[in-house]
Amino acid sequence: MNDDGLRQQASDPAENPFVPGQGLIPPCLAGRESEQSLIQNHLDRLARKRPLGTNLILYGPRGNGKTALLAWAVGQAQKRGIRAIRLSASQSSAKEALLDELALLPTWLRAFLGRFGGASAMGASVQLRDPINGALDSLLTRRARWGSVLLALDESHMIDKVFGRDLLEIVQARQGEGLPVIVLFAGTPDLPRHLNAIQASLWDRSEKLPIGRLDPEASADAIRVPLEAYHRSIATDALETAVRESQGYPYFLQLWGRAFWDGCPDPTAPISLADVDRVRARFLRERNLLYLNRYQELDDADLLPVAAGVAAAFAASDRASPTRVSQALQACLDGEGLASDGQAIKRVRRHLCDLGYLWLVDRESTPRYEPGIPSLMRYL
Repeated sequence: MNDDGLRQQASDPAENPFVPGQGLIPPCLAGRESEQSLIQNHLDRLARKRPLGTNLILYGPRGNGKTALLAWAVGQAQKRGIRAIRLSASQSSAKEALLDELALLPTWLRAFLGRFGGASAMGASVQLRDPINGALDSLLTRRARWGSVLLALDESHMIDKVFGRDLLEIVQARQGEGLPVIVLFAGTPDLPRHLNAIQASLWDRSEKLPIGRLDPEASADAIRVPLEAYHRSIATDALETAVRESQGYPYFLQLWGRAFWDGCPDPTAPISLADVDRVRARFLRERNLLYLNRYQELDDADLLPVAAGVAAAFAASDRASPTRVSQALQACLDGEGLASDGQAIKRVRRHLCDLGYLWLVDRESTPRYEPGIPSLMRYL
């Protein structure tokens, strides 16, 4: 497409490349180079049918692009000729859905052949709606012997423990035979705890990919690069303002990008600081809807007073030690007349992490808590 065609597209609202909150791959998957490199290394080995004893665990607070990165991994697998099966582990029929995806024939063809007794001759005699582990094991083994298999399980923090344990036993048994099959788990911060409850050895034997907010450079790329692909430009001060107000939160960066695209329809004019002020209401409207949703979640869990008290621990810095967070939680629980023993503090802290309000990171080999979204703490 020539430059005139790109500029025409750049003024069309329907061509807006920014996709906040849809779980789609953003136009620029910025700041995830290390995670992408690790995933690609695993997929390269998988495509060559080299032994792989490790699965992948992708986890972090909501809105940081886990589903987008998982979708990217599925696309990369398909480019390498790998059979990529993507499922939501939270669905009640996850096992049946996996059986269908692994089937040697599509559902409609199995039904058609079944009318004439031909399915058995085509190697599809397995009762695919029967959730027996033997059927799952048989189908996965056949698929892995024909070619490499990637199981990409989104919402893995909600996977049924029985199904999860059965699946992992089957996958690890086949991996032990050298068959090319791996699982990519993706979920919220409670995913590690949930997987450990399923199988204690899984965590130690897997590659971990924790993802949180982006640094300023990657944040700027997430907005600037897609605009430049359509020959649209943005002034430095305008970009810096959007990055600062997004606080490295990928969902907010996509909101700003969409606001710029729709609110600045002249593709020939650089987006200016005045444009930022003009479209800010669009950004704030969507941001505040997310805040309201998180507010309701905390309220439903009776954690609003505690969350507000914890916010004070981050007033002077965007990082706090585990001890400082525990002290803040104890003071909040005491103030509410609630139990503030060690178990109570741990339980509340975990709940705040599961909701994405807090995020535990490793900074220079030292564990530190960060706000999942710093401005959410000020909102409370």
